[in-house]
Amino acid sequence: MTLGRFVWWKAIVTLVVAVWVARFLVDPSAILPSWMHGVVLVIHEAGHFITPFGEFSSLLGGTFWQVALPLAFVAYFALTRQPFSAALLLFWVSFSLADAALYVGDARERLLPLITFDRDSHDWWNLLLILDLFRQDDLLATLFRIQAFGFFLAGLIFAARSIFLRAADAVDDVHLVTGS
Repeated sequence: MTLGRFVWWKAIVTLVVAVWVARFLVDPSAILPSWMHGVVLVIHEAGHFITPFGEFSSLLGGTFWQVALPLAFVAYFALTRQPFSAALLLFWVSFSLADAALYVGDARERLLPLITFDRDSHDWWNLLLILDLFRQDDLLATLFRIQAFGFFLAGLIFAARSIFLRAADAVDDVHLVTGS
């Protein structure tokens, strides 16, 4: 496969992933039935157990880890100079934040299905009660959505930058070989 084709495949992958994640940003009701919600949910639930520093941190740990884990992968790929991989994982961060926004926004109503089947175990219902921010669930959900859009845009920008830099390198390599 030539470098030029490789660049095109990266552009196609970016487009497919971006369109797929954009669907969830535009239509949050599509999040729960998606396979990616299952992945995020496993990380979220594990986060409660790996953050055992009291009730508050355990409640917050689920949402924290569902966002922090993909961010850690972004950091790894950025530090190892794999910008395209880092850019693609920014879309995962975006999805995780959109997923969290759905959950935060459900704190008062508590209508989303929970794995405990107990409405009183809703993390954000409990967190917002502890923080005395119970009526701010919609505002916090909006802030999560704004962050989701921000990471989505960052994914697009960094993927495009990675692709264009790679394409420019390919053009430079052609000029070196041909002498033009």
